[in-house]
Amino acid sequence: MIIFVMRHGEAEPYKQDDQSRHLTRFGITQSEHAAKWMAKQLKENAKLSQVDLTLVSPYVRTIETLTAVEAFLPIERIAKTDKVTPVGNAKQVQNLIDFELLQDNAIQCLLIISHMPLVSLLSDVVCHGFNARIFDTADVLMIDYDPVLSMGSQLGFYQSLT
Repeated sequence: MIIFVMRHGEAEPYKQDDQSRHLTRFGITQSEHAAKWMAKQLKENAKLSQVDLTLVSPYVRTIETLTAVEAFLPIERIAKTDKVTPVGNAKQVQNLIDFELLQDNAIQCLLIISHMPLVSLLSDVVCHGFNARIFDTADVLMIDYDPVLSMGSQLGFYQSLT
């Protein structure tokens, strides 16, 4: 099965209420380009046409990233979860992924839209040899994930516009 781990697009400068930061226009464009890359990868590498489940942080910038992605990549089901906020625990997110896959074995593609440092830490936990590389805004890691082993390998990495 395929897992995409994506960091949100470029957001407004930091302010006291971090949760309410919006994407910049450039952040929307970054997210759209990433979505086009994911759609192409799904079609060419996995013969899939949609994301079955998206786990997304409830922060404004991740929801806006999801909106930009949905314009180019069909998504069947969306679940907002506090588990994928910036302070999320990578092992707990992996457990959530495995739980979702056990509950619905028809899931062939999962997208996670989250934040640094969680995207990097999670990728290190679920992708053999990833080594916690830093994600720039709207970067995406594509993983071939084996739910039986709770581990995957890197299929591709999209570096967003900068």
